[in-house]
Amino acid sequence: MNALATRLALTLATGSLVGAGFVLAKLLLNAGASQAAIAFVQLAGAAALMLLALGLGRRLPPRDGVHLRYFLASALIGIAAGPLLGNWVLARIPAGVFTVLVTLSPMFTALFNAALDRRWPPAQTLAGTGLGLAGVLLVLVPRAQAVDAEQGLALAVAVGVPMLLAAGNVYRSRRWPAGLAAPAASAGTLALQAALLAPLFLAGLRGAGGAALLPLWPLLAGLVAVTIASQLAGAYLQKRAGAAAYSQIGYVIALTGVAASALLFGEALGALFWPALALVFAGIVLTNRAPAAAPAATMPAAAAAR
Repeated sequence: MNALATRLALTLATGSLVGAGFVLAKLLLNAGASQAAIAFVQLAGAAALMLLALGLGRRLPPRDGVHLRYFLASALIGIAAGPLLGNWVLARIPAGVFTVLVTLSPMFTALFNAALDRRWPPAQTLAGTGLGLAGVLLVLVPRAQAVDAEQGLALAVAVGVPMLLAAGNVYRSRRWPAGLAAPAASAGTLALQAALLAPLFLAGLRGAGGAALLPLWPLLAGLVAVTIASQLAGAYLQKRAGAAAYSQIGYVIALTGVAASALLFGEALGALFWPALALVFAGIVLTNRAPAAAPAATMPAAAAAR
């Protein structure tokens, strides 16, 4: 499989898996589990299994200052974007509407990169990002119009999710430590995320959210498995593509959310779904064909350690 085909496959896989994770989180929230409990079990379970596998292969994540700083920064951004802010918003607005805002992450990624590089992204990157955005808006704008006034605050706060996702895309691409393997990067980040959320989880065990977890173990197990798969696919994609190409997973997440909402929550799929899917795929191909910044795996050690 050539480099372009590999990036396309990883983009589709990562976006679909992350989208599936959001849907599973929505199901758990609807079943009465608390946001902190879902996030902790998701992250701690995924981290424990990945660290066990890496330990058996003697490939545990490095624990020097450079790597720990990278893991910590990635963990803080990831917690803020997903388990905390993302789940808070998902508890208050429909899953299909939430994906409207997730699709803004590629646009924010392009803007952040342009600001840091002090130059506009390549024309192909801008065109591909625009095609993907046009595709998802075909099916998501009508859903966004269904949000009532009481959900307006949650929708406004939710803009922070794509901004944080974009910040994470740019940070990981620019600061990936030289020689760090993708599984070790995922495991180290997940472990720190779980440690940071542990106090919130322990505090919430006294409430109904913690008590509601035991009957929901099949959904939780599925969420842990999806998290491991999405983290691995995303880490490999991050090493092989620039931040702009990586951010295209936001469009795949959006369409995955629409399809899953139609299947599980009875939301109409709509006739525009298939044209939207074609536009998103065309945008992903165009963006991955564009000249990109050096992938994380090829960044010099001096740049990664800054």
